[in-house]
Amino acid sequence: MPDNEQNIVLSVAGFDPCGGAGVLADMQTLQQCKVQGMAAITALTAQHEDKVNQINWQDFESIKAQLDTLFEKYEFHIVKIGIVQDLNTLDQLLDLLLAHKAGIKIIWDPILQSSSGFDFLKELKVAQLTKVLSKLFLITPNLPEYEQLQKALNGQPITTNILLKGGHTEGNDTSDRLIHIDGTESQISGYRVKGKNKHGTGCVLSSAIAAGLSKGMKLKTACTFGKRYVEGYLKSGINKLGKHYEIEI
Repeated sequence: MPDNEQNIVLSVAGFDPCGGAGVLADMQTLQQCKVQGMAAITALTAQHEDKVNQINWQDFESIKAQLDTLFEKYEFHIVKIGIVQDLNTLDQLLDLLLAHKAGIKIIWDPILQSSSGFDFLKELKVAQLTKVLSKLFLITPNLPEYEQLQKALNGQPITTNILLKGGHTEGNDTSDRLIHIDGTESQISGYRVKGKNKHGTGCVLSSAIAAGLSKGMKLKTACTFGKRYVEGYLKSGINKLGKHYEIEI
């Protein structure tokens, strides 16, 4: 068992060869947050920080085999999910995770399109989307993703906690809105880091939040911690691949 057995976070996401997004970015983030990261691969991509050329999806049985092997030895309390092929795969995945551990907290970063314009999850059916959302602890959409989810739901409520990221808003205020499942809201302050456009910030944010939750933080505290980690990540380097850094947690 890892020395920090109580602080293991599972990432179920795609493999990005350049390391800027997906499980490689998740593992780098978790390591800097002093959390043990483990992963299962949902897709093998051919990409770098500027574009996605190809994606090879892993079917559910392949993902399940990876997870079942980990479940033989480890118990997970916090899971972050990235790109998935479709809602059916996501639904099966959620059922598998919930069967593994009652009360497991699952974060879904609903990546519907890459920053370079590649579409991932193309079909959102209202009944299945509603069912999936009800099984999650938190989703972390940006504004276009949030609007797309709302449109797909035809006015039905999103039945989970939502961290609506502020990076796509205009101006220098990039504060996030944390919308709790009971409808109450709070704000997590943020500012635009000018001239810094990084690849994989959504993956980094959701992983940092997962790390915070694994350390026992309340939801808003974990989201605030994630926001601060990403701001530091955005400031690093001069190209689209950010630099991870150790942070006290």
